Amino acid sequence: MQKFAFLVHLRSYAKDLGRVVPPLGWIPDSAYRYALRNRPLPPIVWSNVTLTKDSTEPEGYIIMLPYSGRQLLEQQKTMLPRVRQAMELAASKGAGIMGLGALSSSITMGGKLIADNPHLSVTNGNAYTSVITHTKIVNLIKKVPGRPVVALVGATGSVGALVCLLLARHHAEADYILVARNERRLRKLADEMKTINDKVVSVVSMSMQEVIHADIVVLLTSSADCILHAGHLKANAIVLDDTQPRNSDPVLLKQRPDVTVIDGGLVKITHLKTNKIGRLGLPPGISFACLAETMLLAKAGYKGNFSIGNPTLDQAEFISRLADRFAHLGFGIAPDHSFGMPL
Repeated sequence: MQKFAFLVHLRSYAKDLGRVVPPLGWIPDSAYRYALRNRPLPPIVWSNVTLTKDSTEPEGYIIMLPYSGRQLLEQQKTMLPRVRQAMELAASKGAGIMGLGALSSSITMGGKLIADNPHLSVTNGNAYTSVITHTKIVNLIKKVPGRPVVALVGATGSVGALVCLLLARHHAEADYILVARNERRLRKLADEMKTINDKVVSVVSMSMQEVIHADIVVLLTSSADCILHAGHLKANAIVLDDTQPRNSDPVLLKQRPDVTVIDGGLVKITHLKTNKIGRLGLPPGISFACLAETMLLAKAGYKGNFSIGNPTLDQAEFISRLADRFAHLGFGIAPDHSFGMPL
């Protein structure tokens, strides 16, 4: 096994800031952004990581960019050098591959802008995220009576597009609403799904208002904002939020107690251990699928870049086989959580 690194950033609001600079505690993202304007902060090792039982030496590292997701999106050009610094830091710790967490993937075009770096290999983690999300959607479809309608918001993104193709290849027992901002890309994706399986029924929309027709809503965007609101959802809808930063807010559950919100893209890794501050807001033994993909590749000694830009169906099948190979460590869908709390 080679060592791995995983790149993260502060959440939408700087809730983690008190762990970086304890006297400051929690401050809103807007104030944090103002205080740090034009102040380059170096990446730091946020946590050591182990995933095998009785391991005493770090098998990987979580590297933190001390900026919020909105800062990454708004200051992409100045953030790219910070990402490269993080890669140098990871390599200095002995990592052979680095995964791109949350919006660090978006600002690097899914790893395309840093794939030629001399320091270590890269994966954006989206192949295994797509596999886990697809599996979860299929499980939810089976629980809804009749032929449910599934809305995929952010359908043309790196994860969304592969999830759609996996649904077309393996499961057509639902009708699909594909939601994104680019109509041309939406129609192309719908045509690809139809080519894979002519039984697939899908409509495309550039409006969130179409989501109200869905029994299951899957959030897959790279937005740093909460874009899903109470008025978007039909009665008793199920929401699978696969985004980081999240596109849903806990207030939704108070406004719509009939709605179920499930945290998406979560994987159970039985013996996963991090420093307490490095849990990324997750319960013990639970990992994001993008981090799990990085771990699987490192565990298998994979050489070279893996998931760059949009992952493929072949990559989804490859990472699924690796998950089966290391199933003794976990690498399966985590128990359902909602905003970090067990359901």
